[in-house]
Amino acid sequence: MPATDRISSTHQRWTLDDIPWHAIRRDKVAHQEELFYFVSTASFVEITTDLYTRNLIGYFAGDDEVTAWLEQHWLHEELQHGEALKRYVQTAWPEFDWETTYKGYLREYAACCKLDALEPTRSMEMAARCVVEMGTASFYTALSRLSPDPVLSVLTWHIREDEVHHYKYFYRYFRHYRKLESAGRTRTLRALWHRLRMIDGEDGLIACKHVYGALHPDAPFDIHVYRQVQKRCRRVAGRYFPHEMSIKMLLKPLDLNPRVEQVAAPILQGLARYMVA
Repeated sequence: MPATDRISSTHQRWTLDDIPWHAIRRDKVAHQEELFYFVSTASFVEITTDLYTRNLIGYFAGDDEVTAWLEQHWLHEELQHGEALKRYVQTAWPEFDWETTYKGYLREYAACCKLDALEPTRSMEMAARCVVEMGTASFYTALSRLSPDPVLSVLTWHIREDEVHHYKYFYRYFRHYRKLESAGRTRTLRALWHRLRMIDGEDGLIACKHVYGALHPDAPFDIHVYRQVQKRCRRVAGRYFPHEMSIKMLLKPLDLNPRVEQVAAPILQGLARYMVA
């Protein structure tokens, strides 16, 4: 990578001190179970980023710019997301034992976290990363829009902006490796589809399991319960979901002809609306 593109290690767009924690409207969120699922499960997943980041950094060993950005910026910001969401949960829902519930999640997730889940080439892994950032940017956009608490709206919008920023870097690195590896559109489409199918991943299911168990300690949890919780949450988030933005981000690595993209985008938006309804 060109030296002029290297990133300042001091760059940071926001910190936990920028969030007005004292202004959280507990009365607005206390009894909204779907919102609680959104925020608590996201806090578990985000704060565990370092569990798989080591593998990603190892995969790109030798590319000093990529590994430096992953370690000094992406990982730092993802962990900050987790810490911020954790603090919000502990403030808005103080009766929830975050620490104990998270320990159960971490034990189970760490035992099954796959170290071989990366794509076979660097360009395709960067394409897959674009899908992940598309998903998180879309999720936090919806969460910011639907939140009845202004503090949560501000917090999740900060996270959303970080995720969009991350997407731009992964996309730029994808283009770099695509050129080096002469990766075609078909291979890229396959990688995008593969990661899109994984977006509702094991980490989310395990997080939901432990949060559900804390809320309903005597109730069994299985895949049917998980789907029911998902359906409830999607019903709440559906009309706030940024379908147009998510489809544009998903299609961008394919570098489609503008006319083709113009035809494909509305079809995919319709499919996305159906999936999150």
